[in-house]
Amino acid sequence: MQRMSTQSLVIAGFIAAAGALALAQRGGGLTPDQRATRWEIEKELQSLAIIDRKVMMPMRDGVRLATDIYRPKDSSSSKQVPIIWVKTPYNFNYWDVRNGVPRDMTAALTAIKRGYAYVDQNERGHFFSEGNYDILGAPRTDGDDALTWMAKQPWSNGKVGTMGCSSTAEYQMGVAAIGNPAYAAMNVQGFGAGVGRVGPYFEQGNWFRGGAVQMLFVTWI
Repeated sequence: MQRMSTQSLVIAGFIAAAGALALAQRGGGLTPDQRATRWEIEKELQSLAIIDRKVMMPMRDGVRLATDIYRPKDSSSSKQVPIIWVKTPYNFNYWDVRNGVPRDMTAALTAIKRGYAYVDQNERGHFFSEGNYDILGAPRTDGDDALTWMAKQPWSNGKVGTMGCSSTAEYQMGVAAIGNPAYAAMNVQGFGAGVGRVGPYFEQGNWFRGGAVQMLFVTWI
């Protein structure tokens, strides 16, 4: 009886492995229509945008941050565009390994269609970005350096807006407090940390002092 149970377990293991392989081959759970949509979005993005992936943007201490840049193909030195910038510790990488297709690039495509450049960047110490992560330190100076770098690009009009949720929202407070002249707008979507002082503790969002924080994009000049 014990032998039969062991055989059953082995057979069950093979069945589970075969099922997992079949799921991966089918695209990790995406339907054929969803897979096709991913490719269609990527194909349209390739047709409309100049794409530079894994650009290693230098910071003041020599650390380089992995950055994907999407900009309208008609942008040039004679037509400069504003930038939507998303800096994140999360995985923004182009290829969806689990599903075997490009990730959903709708945000970048939407920005391009509306005349913006779209810049994705990983925080230091995450994925392909160099350095060690420090949520209360480098995000401010790295943000300042990135804004200056983007504003100086020949295809940029010198105006950068940020957007993002959770951790991708929290750093925006610190960057806003620095007052970089290129920082034109912010869209802070549900930051997870406290902003201000809670008892004796200063929460990580306690960087922006004075004035008001506008939660919507404004019209850029």
